[in-house]
This record gives sequence, structure tokens and C-alpha cells, in this order.
Amino acid sequence: MARKDYIPYSDAEFNVWLRNFSQKLPAIATTIGIPQAMVDELVAAYADWKTAYTANQKIHNEARGATENKNGKRANAKSVARLVVGVLQTNPGLTDGKREVLDITVPDRKPTPLSPDYVIGVPPPTLILDWSMRGQVIIHFGVNPKNEHENAKPENIAGAKLWYRVSGDGEWQWLADDTNSPYTHKLDANEPTSVAYRGQWFDKKMRVGPLGNPVRATVSP
Repeated sequence: MARKDYIPYSDAEFNVWLRNFSQKLPAIATTIGIPQAMVDELVAAYADWKTAYTANQKIHNEARGATENKNGKRANAKSVARLVVGVLQTNPGLTDGKREVLDITVPDRKPTPLSPDYVIGVPPPTLILDWSMRGQVIIHFGVNPKNEHENAKPENIAGAKLWYRVSGDGEWQWLADDTNSPYTHKLDANEPTSVAYRGQWFDKKMRVGPLGNPVRATVSP
């Protein structure tokens, strides 16, 4: 196993070590007969190092201060520029040509066509059922159906396609295309009936997304 070098690696630690060594060496060298010329050479080497190290530290500190000052001035300039641009963008006299000259954001006047596959990537609506009243099920559907005041449809979505299946029936049946939650499903049942529901979003061109997992209710006649 290699032994650790007694001379520190970092400049700061080396500076402390060499200062101590150069200060303590003369007294010890005298007692054990080390040539004075060798001691003088070491002391001179430390003096040269100290001068160079001090100069380097000064430049380093000045550079760090300059960097901090530069970053502060940049942050202030950005803040002022954003404020001015905000005022400019609301001015009716600012044309797109002038925006280009100033190299600031030019509004997109041509909406980007919606991908035909967009709706496929939108998670299906969550369904919450309320069958507390006889003969009907209220279907709350959406992103946040627990709170209809905060239950906006996803962007570029027109509404939800709702499906249902009565227990014992094999086929899912279309129930409704609804643009606003909730939807009330009235059933003509003579006995307690188990009904399952699921939903999927559709866009403005009636392209549909994936179906959600079924949820169930038991309706009393």
C-alpha cells in the first residue's frame, strides 16, 4: 500500500505546510548540522511561493467578485427587459415586423394543426357515480369529477362518449355524447339492477380516445 505523501496536494494546505516547515527548519537544522545554504534555499523558495500564491489568490478573489457582479447585473437587466417587453407587447402600435427587429416573441398567427392522434394520448375521463335516487344514475365525468367547479375538460377535447352495460348483457351500449358533466341516466328497472359505465374523450372532429375502466352502480327501482 502506497504511503501518503507528507506534502499536501491542495495549494491552501501546501501553503500552510511550507510556511511551518520554513519557520521551524532553521532552529532544527542548526542542532543537527544541516548546511545553512540549504536552509536559505528553502526559505527563499517559500518566499517566492508565498508571493506567487498571494498574487494568485488576489486574482481569484477579484474574478469571483467580478463574476458575482456580472451575474447580478445580468439578472437586473433581464428583469428590466422583461418589464419593457411586457409593456411593448400590449401596445397596439407594435407590429410583428417591429417585434422581429427587436428580436422578441412574435405571436403565432396560424394555430398549429392538431395531430389526429392527439386524443389517443389523453387519459380517459374519470367516472364517479351517484345512484342515491331511485331509477337513475348521475354520472360525473372528467379530470376532477369530485368537484364540478374545477372539472374542466382537457385542452382540445370537446366532450365525453359514455357507454353502459346492464349486468347480464354482453354488449356495451352507447349512452350519450356529452360536453358537460354530469350526465343523468334514467333506467326503467323493476328490480335492483347492476349497471356498469365507462367513458372516453372525443375531440372536435369526433375522434375518440381510449376507454376508461368500468365503474358500477346498483340501481333501485
